[in-house]
Amino acid sequence: MTAPTLKMPLSRREFLKISLAMTALAACSPLSRQPGAVSGTVIPGTAIPGTPAASPAAGAYSPQTWLAASRLTFGPVPAELDWIEKNGVDAFIEEQLAHEQIDDSALQPRLSAFPTLNESPMEIYLSSRADILHQLQAATLVRAVYSRRQLYEVAVDFWTNHFNIDFDKNQDRYLKTVDDRDVIRKYAFASFRELLGATAHSPAMLLNLDNNTNQKGHPNENYARELMELHTIGVDGGYTQQDVAEVARAFTGWTFLGAAQNSVNAGTFRYAPGQHDPGAKTVLGQAIAPNGGDQDGERVLDLLASHPNCAQFVCTKLARRFIADDPPQAAVQAGVSAFQKSKGDLRAALGAILHSPEFKNASGQKIRRPFEFAAAALRALNAEITDAQQALGLIGAMGQPLFLWPAPNGFPDTAAAWINSGVLLVRWDFALALASNNLKGVHVDLKSAGPRSTDAVDGWSKQLLSNSLPADVADILKPFSTDNRLPLLVALLLSSPHYQLRG
Repeated sequence: MTAPTLKMPLSRREFLKISLAMTALAACSPLSRQPGAVSGTVIPGTAIPGTPAASPAAGAYSPQTWLAASRLTFGPVPAELDWIEKNGVDAFIEEQLAHEQIDDSALQPRLSAFPTLNESPMEIYLSSRADILHQLQAATLVRAVYSRRQLYEVAVDFWTNHFNIDFDKNQDRYLKTVDDRDVIRKYAFASFRELLGATAHSPAMLLNLDNNTNQKGHPNENYARELMELHTIGVDGGYTQQDVAEVARAFTGWTFLGAAQNSVNAGTFRYAPGQHDPGAKTVLGQAIAPNGGDQDGERVLDLLASHPNCAQFVCTKLARRFIADDPPQAAVQAGVSAFQKSKGDLRAALGAILHSPEFKNASGQKIRRPFEFAAAALRALNAEITDAQQALGLIGAMGQPLFLWPAPNGFPDTAAAWINSGVLLVRWDFALALASNNLKGVHVDLKSAGPRSTDAVDGWSKQLLSNSLPADVADILKPFSTDNRLPLLVALLLSSPHYQLRG
């Protein structure tokens, strides 16, 4: 997508000033050093979109408060920062884990603009591919920006990638919306076995990994392999090629009714007994008796969900998402212990990881992926979204077109995949278009969203980066602190390497 054209003419001298400012910001960023704690405090000034701005008398926030608001949400806003500072990080974790108790009714009018979210598969099938995708992507962005159930939305994003489905694979264009609604969103905080079982019965997943063609005498091993490698025990989880073949046999006959069958039940799971291999099977050393029908697959799901390597694999990924690219083993093991003790309860496992000391000392160790970067910037500037199309286009140009990752492993969750000069340039395009009100369908008011400070550079630095900039760097940014150049200052801070850190 072509970046929006900035309606703000720049002289050669000003262009050079911007280049110098970018260089200075890069030099003082934690990304230019070894990962570690980012010290300092912030002052309030943004607000949850749609809510009043924070009180100018509110106090500064601790580094732990900033970290929690950055990692457990899609970006810090004062209402959450104030709540965490008053009640503590652990209380915020528990409040967010109990997401059903959080009133999110204010979000619903925004979601009403996307009717396909609540339609049956056949109803969705009648819509155009572009409209279905736009509504799914736009609703995802709107939820990330405006939902008060922030940790739940972060978890939904995590499991969407863990059980990745390519929207553009055949009929998945109309099946993925239902999978998002009835599988990922429904079971994101359930037990892992419930979530795993829901994905195994999801027509979108069965199609994406070709299990709809998995039949007696003509096995397709794609789903069986990814079920073990990507969904449960990991590539080093101890299974063999023979296990893959046996698991494939167990899932023969697991299919769905396609839209071509023109049925009101189109797009729903179907077990076809005549396509199932009824013979005895052995998976991971466990015998499965013959003539088990669809229970063969259920037995395999039970074995994998309760396997010790499953807890290790899942909790490692959770710790990588919330703590560090190279997750600390103490936090992983805390999650594993809770996972096993609770029989795979995902809230218990995630809670154990988040309550760990390793999480609370994890500042500066995670990069914002494009979707996270865009959502954080929109939240930070109290943006009002009326049309998400251009914002979504730029998120895609940054390398993360939502629901369109073609491989079954989902978008990468490590810094190396996202930080390069080309990607950072598109992040600058997004930041500049947003701050200058040149992002179609999105409006910001920097005056009302900004800090209550006579020093614009220091106020915005604290608000967006959590701390003051070194004096020499602040001096370089001073020319951008006037009202007519304020969008440039905000864009510089949003596109700085420091802002690419998720807490």
